[in-house]
Amino acid sequence: MAETIIYEKQGNIVTMTLNRPDSLNAINRLLRQELADAIVQFDNDPEAFVAIITGAGRAFCSGRDLKERAEDNAKGIQANASASMTKESPFMWPRTWKPMIAAVNGFALAGGWSIAQMCDLRIASEEAKLGISETKWSLLPPFGTILPKQMPLSAVLELVLTAQPVTAQRAYDMGFLNKVVPAGDLMEEAMAMAQQIADNAPLAVQTFKELAYRGLNMSNPDISALTYQMYDALLLTEDSKEGPKAFAEKRKPQWKGR
Repeated sequence: MAETIIYEKQGNIVTMTLNRPDSLNAINRLLRQELADAIVQFDNDPEAFVAIITGAGRAFCSGRDLKERAEDNAKGIQANASASMTKESPFMWPRTWKPMIAAVNGFALAGGWSIAQMCDLRIASEEAKLGISETKWSLLPPFGTILPKQMPLSAVLELVLTAQPVTAQRAYDMGFLNKVVPAGDLMEEAMAMAQQIADNAPLAVQTFKELAYRGLNMSNPDISALTYQMYDALLLTEDSKEGPKAFAEKRKPQWKGR
């Protein structure tokens, strides 16, 4: 059986390619498990600093494999929310504090939008179409419930209630995408952004990502207290000594991630 996720590593950068092109990279049980495993593998690798997620063929990801869901229904297998989320998170994917970039090369619909939303930065091809289409099939997009923390509520409601895809430029204007580029430049742009991140101190990057997300649900005094605690911990690391030393010696830092 062909693997549904192609996992590649170049230096400190990992690329995960969704690999079911004949079904527009729809999320079946195997892809769901293999993508989760790939994220855990990335998170556990001390030499992997940044990940890029993209899709094979003409789609990023078309969402849940509804043919598989229909087959389950026909067999009397009752669907439940755990197939799309956890009780702790509106996402079905493991969390990592390492940065992730979505390189959206084509259709990113429903669960495909969810994968892009799970990533921290999003670059899309000019030809990409993005949407949240669950209500068209009497399903819910659990990831959409926290999307108003990233985009205007009116934009989220338009996407969910109409279930219509929008162009990459419209998704950019809504605030979902960081950049829209010509199709032929997509992976080059994603790799360039990943390299800019990988050049920085990994523990500092991961600490800020964690603080940024945790801070969304915290009061200013609480996030300040957590920042104080985590900054003190960061300053005890070898890398926080290496940074100023490299600056003083006018050389590139040699990060150890510890």
